[in-house]
Amino acid sequence: MGIVNEKDFIERVKKLSETSFKPGERKDMNIIDSHDFRYLESGEFKANLHIHTQYSDGEMTVKELLKNAQQITEKNHDFLIALTDHDTIDGCKEAEKLIDEFPDVNICFGVEISTVGINFPKQTKPVQIHLLVYGINPADEKLNNYLQTKREQKLHLANTTIQKLNEVLPDYNFSIEEASKCHIMIAKGQDEVAHPLKKYTSGKILLNYYLPDAEFAYDKPIKKFKYLFKGKEPYYITYKKALEMYIGHDLPEIPDYIEKQIMTAREIYLQAHPSIGKMLEPFSSFEDAVEFVSTLDFGVMSIAHPARTKAYCPEFYTYLFEHFKKYGKDKALFYEGCYQSYEGDYYQKWQTKIEEAASKFNLIKTGGLDSHGTNIVTRCPYS
Repeated sequence: MGIVNEKDFIERVKKLSETSFKPGERKDMNIIDSHDFRYLESGEFKANLHIHTQYSDGEMTVKELLKNAQQITEKNHDFLIALTDHDTIDGCKEAEKLIDEFPDVNICFGVEISTVGINFPKQTKPVQIHLLVYGINPADEKLNNYLQTKREQKLHLANTTIQKLNEVLPDYNFSIEEASKCHIMIAKGQDEVAHPLKKYTSGKILLNYYLPDAEFAYDKPIKKFKYLFKGKEPYYITYKKALEMYIGHDLPEIPDYIEKQIMTAREIYLQAHPSIGKMLEPFSSFEDAVEFVSTLDFGVMSIAHPARTKAYCPEFYTYLFEHFKKYGKDKALFYEGCYQSYEGDYYQKWQTKIEEAASKFNLIKTGGLDSHGTNIVTRCPYS
């Protein structure tokens, strides 16, 4: 019991099966938290290796996480959790101080590092790739400095971009605090800049136009109807649909001058994201991040939710895992093959390709719920 190091983590994961990462079976593949709890109740649910706390974009405090894990471990002594906040290990530092209060908990300290892929064959646009690292040392100065530097640079970039938006579109008084209503991480210098600002600027401009005296913030329709935003139509078009559903009636067509403002904002926030052949300093290329982790004294790697890194060609996952092994060497061991938070049929569509590519490089399956809520047996992204 207690802190699980990278060596023990590897041995534990090798013994786990697909049901080990599932609290139960889903009633509806389009609804993440529609599963029953048959494997939790039977004791077959053995691990959740993808959990977030308030140090990134989760709702739980670290103490709440440990209490939650303690309750499960009382029934299943082998249950394993991994704390994997985005781009920070501050939660792991707190957990290390508290772990003696929870003697039955098995916890592996980790981190989910945000990276951008721009170096793959046939690639036409950047892809977001998240890298899970397990068995890290919370006191590792090299890792702490790397993560802190990236967070500071990204937060500066976000603030600078907000400033540019306000210079060009002064009527909206954009702010980092308001942007964080939809993506709390933008105010912490974690993950991306452009993607949260796409949601924020589209939502605020449209809400301000249609309902200038609205008693709710721009993020409410996004959170309530998250499933709508999975298609290929422009984000602001989908936002209008979500807004109509939220208020319960249709709205007039978006006028040209409002659409032009949305496109003007887009031109600005896209400058805050890497492009093919151009990496921005606040971001880490996938290869650079993997190579950096390979130089640490502690930590082994997994590709997080590979199907969420949208494949642009059938060979993409072979390219991804090939680069993973090339730059990560003997620390590139896993892929999140039992990820429980995909929505819809996209995952099923690419599962065979992912499995085939992973087998070429002898990668081992990990799994998790990517829990963001107040417990570790569901995802629960919002209260």
